[in-house]
Amino acid sequence: MSRRIIGLTGNIATGKSAVMRLAAARGALTIDADGVVHELLAGDAGIQAQVVAAFGEGVRRADGGIDRAALGAVVFGDPARLRQLEAILHPAVRLAIARRVAGSDAPVIVIEAIKLLEGPLAAMCDQIWVTACARETQMARLRVCRGMDEASAAARIDAQSPQADKIARADVVITTDGLLRETETQVAAAWEAWESGGAGERGGRGEEESG
Repeated sequence: MSRRIIGLTGNIATGKSAVMRLAAARGALTIDADGVVHELLAGDAGIQAQVVAAFGEGVRRADGGIDRAALGAVVFGDPARLRQLEAILHPAVRLAIARRVAGSDAPVIVIEAIKLLEGPLAAMCDQIWVTACARETQMARLRVCRGMDEASAAARIDAQSPQADKIARADVVITTDGLLRETETQVAAAWEAWESGGAGERGGRGEEESG
């Protein structure tokens, strides 16, 4: 079977990490774009220099790495500053992901990125999977799993593009309001449909829901 690349996206606290774990259990190479960002900010001197030049010494840690919390405080809620940061990071992230894809012999690769559909990464993918759940589920997960208060959780959700926009461009939608086994059933169905040739290619949308 030829290599397949799945692009996975979805808004905050909609279950992307769970889908990534399920894909990894099926033998996929999983690449987390946010994890790549963390690696670049912690260990890439060139990226660090660009970030400090753009956002000031206040975002640099004592060891030379970037303080992500300090950087986040600068760009959160400021679209212009966020775009400035993305202009620095996104090309480097795409290059790092392309290298990992090229260096792997895994038959299936899953690339998770919160802004997958807003940039060129989507063009690398054979299918787009989107995780989705009710706003109430997102709020509960952010409060319980990340310790956010209600106002902070709502602000994080509202800062992202509408979930419906991502769903509209999906080949597969995985709804995650239910139990993990329901998510697993949807992943298995989408995976097996594609392997058997029953799932649509890019531009055709297959939607797997747990009801």
